[in-house]
Amino acid sequence: MHIQNPNTQETVAFAVAGLTERLAVFEQDLNAWQTLADNAARRVQTAEALRTEAEQTRKDCRQAMRTTLGIPTKAVRELKSKEMANLELAEETLKIAEEEKIQAEVQQEALFEQRQALVKEREALRRQYWDAVLDDQIAQWGQQLPVLALLLAEAPKACIERLFGRAELRRNHEEFFAAQQPGELQQALQAAPQAEPDELLALLNHPLPALAEPASMQHNPLARMRYQAERDAQYQALINR
Repeated sequence: MHIQNPNTQETVAFAVAGLTERLAVFEQDLNAWQTLADNAARRVQTAEALRTEAEQTRKDCRQAMRTTLGIPTKAVRELKSKEMANLELAEETLKIAEEEKIQAEVQQEALFEQRQALVKEREALRRQYWDAVLDDQIAQWGQQLPVLALLLAEAPKACIERLFGRAELRRNHEEFFAAQQPGELQQALQAAPQAEPDELLALLNHPLPALAEPASMQHNPLARMRYQAERDAQYQALINR
């Protein structure tokens, strides 16, 4: 536990718990969206398989017709019926896939906006967490601040630079540049072992699931509204067919 103030600890912990719950719901919705998108892709594959089977059946039917004269035989009729059934099934399967693609795209847009809100909320909580840690640490440093203030006011420049570092002007070929030489304070911080993250910080550091920005959201607002209206009309036509 890096936040030492119990009231602040309770406040931050409550906020982190709420964020964790919202993240869990987001991940469930994300999994449902992925399942829907996968289903649409599989339906397209199924439709292609049905079309391939229909094409082969059409060839078989044509060959059977070449071997008979007069009224088509029962076998020929069955082959033709199978061909037409596969074509109709393929067409209907593709339409269902189109429905699911539109549903998945709408869900992805909502999920992307939800993820952006969660990222902002998490960053705000990280700031709140570290501000609380700094408040505790600054209070502990209070006994040393008068000495540091006196050092800054009266100590020789070399002593101040020894603690805080100094800038040096260096030359690289024909150009000059400033290089910062670390002081003993920075060196001590770099050499010190890092404290282990507590439970709150571990939750705040947990990465959010990746989600690409939908292509529809990369348009300008007016073009996006026009696209969404056309998409809604297309979806209504599909479900009302």
